[in-house]
Amino acid sequence: MIQAIFCDFYGTLVPEYGPASYEVIRRVCESGSEKNPKAVVAAWWKRYGGKQQAAWGDAFRTQYELALESYRELLEEYHSSEDPKALCDKMAEHWAAPGLCEGSAEFMTGCGLPVWLVTNSDTGYVEQAVRQCGISPAGVVTSEMARCPKPHPGIYQLALQLAGLAPDQVVHIGDSLQGDALGPAKLGIRTIWLNPEGRPVPEGVTAAASLADALEILRGWQQAEKE
Repeated sequence: MIQAIFCDFYGTLVPEYGPASYEVIRRVCESGSEKNPKAVVAAWWKRYGGKQQAAWGDAFRTQYELALESYRELLEEYHSSEDPKALCDKMAEHWAAPGLCEGSAEFMTGCGLPVWLVTNSDTGYVEQAVRQCGISPAGVVTSEMARCPKPHPGIYQLALQLAGLAPDQVVHIGDSLQGDALGPAKLGIRTIWLNPEGRPVPEGVTAAASLADALEILRGWQQAEKE
């Protein structure tokens, strides 16, 4: 029986981007050789994502450390005069105060289950963001706590340990196909992939267009368990 929800945070309950992050993108475009904002974002994520997936165990580094290194490399490539630390600090403003996505508060209260945040982030930023958003999760599990990022199994295993639950007692929800659907599913955790853009859904993956749709899927599973 489903006893709890493991939920991604950035990009799921709160926006991936906000005014502070848009300012960072604008400053890079205005100061450097690359003027296409989408190209800047894609180039940064390629660097950051690769570094993050290599940062686990003894090689673990925090979100801030990886982001700062990624900004340094990006600014060098684009011959930008911006200060990488200033940009990283600006981006951290969003991590600490992102505001809730539409429907997040209703999801938190409407699911009727404890909601654990399981997220690739530094613990301090998530704790600040939770206070700023005015939500009360059952617990928070970050990549910093687990010393590994999603989809590394260690972060889900830590969440299960702290929640005191087995894989078949939780549902993991989030917007990353690898981190929030395929990764936890390898441990036997049921998942719902938030897919508002309508991207192709791999076989065996349950997808929802919104948190409201995810809530309906969850209720259907709960009803089936009672029958």
